[in-house]
Amino acid sequence: MAYAWTAIDSDGFILESHYNIISSIFPSALRSEVFALLHGLDSLPRNSKITVATDCAQLLSLWSLYVDAPFIPRMLKESNHLLWSSIRTIMLQKNLDVTLIKVPAHADDPLNNHVDALAKAAHTDSHLSFQLSPELLAPCILQFNSLPVDMNIRKFIREIFDAKSLLTLALLPRFNLNSSTSDIDWACTKFCLNNNKQFVSHRNGRSEFCGFRIKLLLDMLPTLTTLQRRKPHLYNPSWLCPQCNSFPETLDHLWTCPYILPEFSPLNTFKTLLLALRTNYLDKFLSASSLIPLPDSFAAEFMALDCWDCDPPSFSCLRLARGLIPISLTEFLGNYFSSPTI
Repeated sequence: MAYAWTAIDSDGFILESHYNIISSIFPSALRSEVFALLHGLDSLPRNSKITVATDCAQLLSLWSLYVDAPFIPRMLKESNHLLWSSIRTIMLQKNLDVTLIKVPAHADDPLNNHVDALAKAAHTDSHLSFQLSPELLAPCILQFNSLPVDMNIRKFIREIFDAKSLLTLALLPRFNLNSSTSDIDWACTKFCLNNNKQFVSHRNGRSEFCGFRIKLLLDMLPTLTTLQRRKPHLYNPSWLCPQCNSFPETLDHLWTCPYILPEFSPLNTFKTLLLALRTNYLDKFLSASSLIPLPDSFAAEFMALDCWDCDPPSFSCLRLARGLIPISLTEFLGNYFSSPTI
């Protein structure tokens, strides 16, 4: 990211111009605007009286809320709150009289165009030194990995613990014991697990569904192999599937056991539900807004993904049945749709 500002006198002559690049942490166009304002105010002598012209309406709105008004705790929930706190402190320390005015954006204003050109030049100027920020003057500065946390602190801490819990989930031995987990989209898996609350509310009497989904994900349903691990004194570890007596009765084996009576086979139910899920989501994606026009082959390529192979079920298909989203599915969809859409 880059920022720029230009100082002019009352006659319109340019006194000084400045531009530089800044850290891309917490990137946003607004952050560049606030940073330019902070750096410009920090360059002023004491007791200055200035008028700042900007084409950023949000900057004016936040200025009136967080600088022109008394301090409110709500500011600490705002992105760039460290920059705003520093602006308030500089205003007090230097006794600055600052007025902000709005200039029309994209109105071919010469000075506005000049500052935009400076900001663009910052991206190509190889002589610039990377600048983290002016000295922050906030009363309390939290840091993470030696970098200041300039966003909603509560949200930031929640995201840190969400990432930690996701890592803990991905490293569970039950997922790493027999196969690689690199083909699982863990972020999407956790998102889907956390965002199906409409199925687990107490009001609709389906609160137990949440527990079932977690047991299915973690392979904790009472299959014979699970019972053998839990109570080896009751369930002989050498016992095999009671239906076929050929393989251990694992969760995946329930869908592939060759000796279950066809009319009672869960494989038929499994295939019916999976193919209905595929059709439902294909219809949703065909009607969703895509980043690029969908090719004529989109539907065929979507249905050809190995996670839909259910006769016999592929390894990716069995994982999808447990709620583990294959990365091949999200990578394919990522070619055409944004992450929020997926």
